[in-house]
Amino acid sequence: MSTQIGSISSTSASSTATSASSSSSSSAPALTDDTRKQLQALGVDTSGITTEAQGQIALLQAQQQQAQQQAQGGEKSHSGGNKAEMESMKAEATSLASKVGVTVSSNEKVSDIIAAIGPAIDAKVSAAGNDQAKISEAQELQTEYASLSSSLSNMQTQHAQSAQGSQGAQAINSSLNNMATQNKLYHQV
Repeated sequence: MSTQIGSISSTSASSTATSASSSSSSSAPALTDDTRKQLQALGVDTSGITTEAQGQIALLQAQQQQAQQQAQGGEKSHSGGNKAEMESMKAEATSLASKVGVTVSSNEKVSDIIAAIGPAIDAKVSAAGNDQAKISEAQELQTEYASLSSSLSNMQTQHAQSAQGSQGAQAINSSLNNMATQNKLYHQV
């Protein structure tokens, strides 16, 4: 029987477990109740899983599938929101740039716009001298600039955390592939 390594469906987990079972004798430890309960909680049919090794492989596959589904669900819910939020932020940054005299092209990134605004605000602060009206205007611009910078930083942090979630799913997949390979090698001996 040929099975795909790295497949995440519970049917493949059962197939892998069944093939491992047919090639091993009773020398492998039996599936524990704890592993059986974990598998059933993840929706895996445990009827074809008889050894603990098979159960652990199936458990990793089910966990990987669940992690990927959660990551995909998170990406779908955040991708629309991130795009709208980024466009709103770009509009605010463009508005602030025009207030401080920075020219912005339509294809510039929000981070580039914000980076160009900082020095322009610093120049306004320096030029204000002792004029209270100019100092007040410069402080308002600094407050708006700080808010935009903070929003951009928060969005970048959220994006980084989403990327780490994807890397976690890849790490589970790698572990699963290693276990499947080791299991095959063990049973071929």
